[in-house]
Amino acid sequence: MKKFRMGIIGAGIFAEANIYPSLSLHFFDDVERAAVCDLNSERADRLTDKYGWKKTYTDYHKMIEKEYLDAVIIAIGAKAHPKIASDVLRLGLPIFLEKPVSIDIEGALQILDASKETGNIVQVDHQKRHGLAWNKAREIVSNTEEFGNIVQIESKQHGFTVFPTFYTCMLEWQSHNLDLIQSFGGEIEKVEAWSHLVNDKHGSLIAMLRFKNDILATLGWGTFGGPGPYDERVEVISDKGKGVIVTNSRVVTYYDKKIGKTWTSNWDPVSENQSHVFNGYVGGLRNFIDCVKGVEGKKPVPSIEDEVQTMYWLKEIAKKANIDIKWDAVSSGL
Repeated sequence: MKKFRMGIIGAGIFAEANIYPSLSLHFFDDVERAAVCDLNSERADRLTDKYGWKKTYTDYHKMIEKEYLDAVIIAIGAKAHPKIASDVLRLGLPIFLEKPVSIDIEGALQILDASKETGNIVQVDHQKRHGLAWNKAREIVSNTEEFGNIVQIESKQHGFTVFPTFYTCMLEWQSHNLDLIQSFGGEIEKVEAWSHLVNDKHGSLIAMLRFKNDILATLGWGTFGGPGPYDERVEVISDKGKGVIVTNSRVVTYYDKKIGKTWTSNWDPVSENQSHVFNGYVGGLRNFIDCVKGVEGKKPVPSIEDEVQTMYWLKEIAKKANIDIKWDAVSSGL
């Protein structure tokens, strides 16, 4: 059977820590790691050798022209994503795109337009969507006969001051949280938000969301308190008095009026529960490849359409909270 030929544009710190090692696991035995492209040829050569890719390029046009790829991963940074992602789509290839997909909504719409024009899919790498804890939580919640219907979501995700602006923290970090809330609540209809600004870069934020199905959500964000073992918490509450809590993408607690049950991934560095699996990187990449292959029932999760909505509402929350909508480059030391 012909192997799925993958190319990747980007050899930075995030890709090296998560995407390259994920694709080297046995979950992708059907994938041929064909080519790496990065302007930094030394870094690209090092990752090519380290993770078993075949060729290195500094020009992605040449890579696509010569390698007969089935799909491309793009992980080069939000500012450069719209131009290169749109270009690759028009060159005929579907894309697995690291988030943020852009520094602004206009860039995200540019990618969406190219996807619609060409018919090539874009899956955005919100890896938490495919994490084991989140899958378990959705499994519980989706059984509406047992769990009931969602009426309320309470969520928080701490930030950290290494981000150069509050909005950069929201876009690069807390967009994960907004994506997850929508995966439970559906389409957002309205938001209200307030902030406490310590200075022009840092502070805290509280937001209220109403979804089109009348589910209500509250979220707490900021630039302090994380990351760490107490960084993130999402609680989903039903009209049967039952709830599911996901803590830091690791522990799932399911409760009703009488009992509480706790589930967590059995972390093991040589099993299917190793970190790149339970964090969702493996699941996200596998889902994307299966989508491109045409596996029945598979669709990009989240899609570029989903991400446009996330970026729209992220901006609305910032506007309501009087937070300056200003992105700045994040240090590579993050």
